[in-house]
Amino acid sequence: MEIKRRALVGAFGLAALLDRPTLVAATGVPSSGSTFDLATPAANVLAMAKITATLDPDGFKHGWYSGVLMGVVPGSAVQELVGVIGMSTQRLRAAPELGGYQLLQKECGFFTDLTTGEVLDRWLNPYIDETVEPFHIANPAVNRWILPSVKEERFYDRVDGKDPPSRPFVLPWQRAGDRLSLEQRTHFWANNPLDPNVWKRESSGARIQVSDCMSYNLRYSELADPKRPTVDYTGHWVHVRPWQPWMLMGSMPGHCLYSAITGCATNESEIPERILRIVKDRLPDFLSPPVEVRKSEPSMVRYMRERKPK
Repeated sequence: MEIKRRALVGAFGLAALLDRPTLVAATGVPSSGSTFDLATPAANVLAMAKITATLDPDGFKHGWYSGVLMGVVPGSAVQELVGVIGMSTQRLRAAPELGGYQLLQKECGFFTDLTTGEVLDRWLNPYIDETVEPFHIANPAVNRWILPSVKEERFYDRVDGKDPPSRPFVLPWQRAGDRLSLEQRTHFWANNPLDPNVWKRESSGARIQVSDCMSYNLRYSELADPKRPTVDYTGHWVHVRPWQPWMLMGSMPGHCLYSAITGCATNESEIPERILRIVKDRLPDFLSPPVEVRKSEPSMVRYMRERKPK
């Protein structure tokens, strides 16, 4: 299958949190023509490169997600609050001296009305009975490394200040015939960049607890095919985090729970029309990939720069 330059594949909110590369060095970029053994770091590097982007040096991809943001409060049922949709655009930068690639990505996302699907610039928060202004996602630089040796992803400064040990990059694949499934889970406990003494209504406290679970479902035969620079997949994203700063919930007990389907396509007609329409209307530059390496910036850091404490 010939993959067009504007092919689509996913990389979502998890990547948007990254603030620095976290994978460490090895040697030699793996060849797509080599023996494909998912028990080896080299094959896992190649697999993740083909899932998240394309090996075509002149190509790039987009990914999309669509789901809901829910509120979880002790003593009551989980409540669906707003929709969450988004798209990413990414390309690979080969790093043969390290044995892999750097993924350069832009990501944007929007909070939407559950009934109409339209973007919310104002939203009545039912927990506090107050109208607030959603802070949409617009990260022009989201970088991460795909290399044979990996450390746990580092987002914000960890509470213990420790540098996690590295390990071989071998993922927990599940194979059933030609179907291949994968779930990656990341959990962290870190210092909150939003000082609760300054951001009294926006900060959930001095620490933040965040988890991300990303799943992929694809065909083994397509992944192992040396003639394919990329692969199609479907997936799911689950995200657990403190209340969004723009919700003005402060230290109220509870947290946000995201659940979204993810997907990929080989042309724009296969992107959900609503997502493509909103991105073209609001952030058309995010339909093209980064042209240079820029420092990644977490969403809460951007929030501190663009908003003021209420």
